[in-house]
Amino acid sequence: MSDFKDMPSWFLGANAPKGYYSRFDQLFTAAPKGKCFLLKGGPGTGKSTVLKKIASVLKEKGLSTELIYCSADTDSLDAVITYDGSVAALDATLPHAVEPKYPGVYETTVSLCDCWNEDIIKENGARASAFFDENRHMHEEARRYISAAASLLDEAAKLGMESVYQEKTARTALRICTREFGKKQHRPGTEKIRFLSAVTDKGVCFLDNTPKILCKRIYVIDDDCGASSRIFMNTVRKAALEHGLDIYSCRCPIFPSEKTEHIFIPSLELGFMTANRRHKFSVVPYRTIHSRRFTDEKKYSKNKIKIRFALRAASHLIAEAAKRMKEAKIIHDELEACYIPAMDFSLVDEKLKKIIEKI
Repeated sequence: MSDFKDMPSWFLGANAPKGYYSRFDQLFTAAPKGKCFLLKGGPGTGKSTVLKKIASVLKEKGLSTELIYCSADTDSLDAVITYDGSVAALDATLPHAVEPKYPGVYETTVSLCDCWNEDIIKENGARASAFFDENRHMHEEARRYISAAASLLDEAAKLGMESVYQEKTARTALRICTREFGKKQHRPGTEKIRFLSAVTDKGVCFLDNTPKILCKRIYVIDDDCGASSRIFMNTVRKAALEHGLDIYSCRCPIFPSEKTEHIFIPSLELGFMTANRRHKFSVVPYRTIHSRRFTDEKKYSKNKIKIRFALRAASHLIAEAAKRMKEAKIIHDELEACYIPAMDFSLVDEKLKKIIEKI
């Protein structure tokens, strides 16, 4: 990541309770002269290396670019995209398989499968098949742990919500929005969905360089049980879009369909982030808002032990999920070793040159 430390980094997919959750569907904008390159190929065929080289080219050309990292292997790229979505390149294979919507018009499918010697791959066929099955099994185990953790975190949030002053929370958020957002624009805002964190082979990985790139000021709401922060972030999101601001909404990888954890507004260089024991980031806040100011302490004390138990147990389950992800990564490395000897990477380089020419 060091070569691209000035580029915002995200995840666009993550292991979630109901399986792999992907938002690769909103990666590319079908704009005039837009270009999207869908890379197809097996493990170890050079997709991530191609994406890193494309990112370097976009950087050299001075194009503002986002990097999408792989939650199963945080050293690998899954996609590269310009801010306006006019140029994108992505790993279009499972678990985030993408097919062209406008083939040949905006999207170009680039197959790396014709850069390998199929006879060599078939020689390793039995081993490769076994590794594919083992890898899937490890990811399924990780998802079961994440699902169990989600149940406990949801219970903690529900218990916590019983003691939250909901109207006070929303009013505080709106007061900040009124002060920060200025006049409403004559258009609705747009929203890009991203993940800033994910359960990975290295534990819970947090891409905390991205907020530093996008924001000069960040409001942090410190909320361990995840009750008042939901109200706060939902209020900020709604207000920002109504003001016509373009935002990044970062979902919780445990609750990807419903819970917004962080919001960034690049045009204002402003951010709103959620902090808790499971989010270890090095961002220095402009202002920290403690959830206890929105909490009825007497009501909270009745559920305090239950909440603490649920949060502690959830943390252990997430740690176990990360262990399975680590095992899956080891198996994936073995899979790559089955494909790499069969690859002619000079052919991959030729395909890369053609992509760069089109860009």
